Amino acid sequence: MVLGILAATGVLYGGVLGGLYVFQDALLFQPDRGALAPPPAALAAVARDVPLRSGDGTALVARVIAPPAERAANAFWILYFHGSGGNVGTPGYNDAWALFHALGLGVFAVDYRGYGSSAGRPFEDGLYQDADAAYLELRERHGVPPERIIAYGYSLGSAVAVDLAARRQVAGLVVEGAFTSVPDRAAEIYPWVPVHALARNRFASLDKIGRVAGPKLFIHARADEVIPLPHGERLFAAASEPKRLLVVRGGHLDAYRVDPTFFAGIRT
Repeated sequence: MVLGILAATGVLYGGVLGGLYVFQDALLFQPDRGALAPPPAALAAVARDVPLRSGDGTALVARVIAPPAERAANAFWILYFHGSGGNVGTPGYNDAWALFHALGLGVFAVDYRGYGSSAGRPFEDGLYQDADAAYLELRERHGVPPERIIAYGYSLGSAVAVDLAARRQVAGLVVEGAFTSVPDRAAEIYPWVPVHALARNRFASLDKIGRVAGPKLFIHARADEVIPLPHGERLFAAASEPKRLLVVRGGHLDAYRVDPTFFAGIRT
């Protein structure tokens, strides 16, 4: 009887491991597909959605928010990489971008493959290709020099921004709600699963952050329930100077709305 129970438990455990391996992409990437919601009224006059292609030919869509006209000649641009859910039409992202615009910044936000109106399906290397395509589009078609491009990554996008900034010349890096790696966070959620062995998508920012030159700002909510603060603290510790860790009030989704030091830190 004991052997039978152990055997059944082993089969069940193996089935759970197999399911997590097969469906890990669905657990990590949660895109909203389809037509994009229009920008809010605050951005209606300055935002437009533009097509571009990733390095492998995948058709992408990005939302471009021009900086205020009086700042256009020398404005900094936020090259924004969003989180695992939604798309560039998601209201929360656009609300934050309106506040970036109020600081005098331009915003270029790309939808990864499989998100919104972008074709294809998301996977780690594909997102890095999409980031490269957005960077080159901002430089070549929009004429923004690298010394005025700030790579900004939120949640999952933090790993995309770190990877880009480790390989490309940028003016600086901002990450919000960043994690050390997908397996590190998954091991905290599923401590009984050998996630480091099973993970196909690793997004290993901790291994790359030391290669990022220039100023770096790490923004993390103290009460972040999705990516706990120690992840941001470990990334900050591994980064080279100049760097700043800004711990703010709020959670993973609302820190930009509830703590005025959030945008004050970005302005600085």
